[in-house]
Amino acid sequence: MTDEQGSPRRPFLRSYDAPTTPLPKVSPEELRRLAFPEREPPPRRNFGDIPMRIVYVVCAVSIGIAVVVFVHALGADDRPPGTVEVERAAQASPPASALPSPSPSATPLTLPRVPASRDMTVFAGPGTAVASVVTDQKSGISYAKFASPWRSVKPDPFQFRQKSGDALIASGPLPGADPGPLRDQADYRKIAARAARWTLRYQPEGSTLRWTASQPLRYGNGWLLGYRVTYQVEGEKRTSDAIVALVDADRDKPAMLFASIPGTMTELRRDLNMLFWTLRPL
Repeated sequence: MTDEQGSPRRPFLRSYDAPTTPLPKVSPEELRRLAFPEREPPPRRNFGDIPMRIVYVVCAVSIGIAVVVFVHALGADDRPPGTVEVERAAQASPPASALPSPSPSATPLTLPRVPASRDMTVFAGPGTAVASVVTDQKSGISYAKFASPWRSVKPDPFQFRQKSGDALIASGPLPGADPGPLRDQADYRKIAARAARWTLRYQPEGSTLRWTASQPLRYGNGWLLGYRVTYQVEGEKRTSDAIVALVDADRDKPAMLFASIPGTMTELRRDLNMLFWTLRPL
């Protein structure tokens, strides 16, 4: 069959006679996956991905806290002193090889805060007669040497030592490590507190302590600290008065003068004043 132009006619196909392609079968799981696609987890952030502004804020806050703590520590020594119980200290102490041989107790003890300034009490009474002068060449200091009832005894672990019953006067280089250069009176006061802490091994354990003096020396560079300890002996309350002086003696380490007078020997307390008045570098 041809059309009007003589070309063969194409057969006419009705829509319902046309060939069809069957729809693919889809499972319920596939439908669920297509309808609710799974989302990939967000990539993990590394340190380098943190915005720099956050890093700057964290650093600024950390530095601010450090400055506050440092300023607080600087002013600690100038706070008003209190009376505290002498307790066992948890902090580390200098190596045993750096300290002289201990006497009653080698365990370090805690201290109350040191006052910035407090004049030494001038005790009543005539005191002991001065027999001569102690010249401690190794330590680089001199001070009064008393007559009876004081007597010279074996100095170990000091360079010089005098005793009268339980009363003690002794001198030597600063125990422990070299503190390095001391620039001002605040440095001397700080290291004098370290020396006083060391001398507490010569006081009864369980005492309470309060500072009685904190002032510069009369001669040369250095600092004097005075303290009183209170303790019990067979249920009876007793006290002892002591001084600790740190002196710049132009040696490898500063010199230390230590004296302690029990409350049962009040007639010797005036000798503490004489030691302070006569102490000087060589």
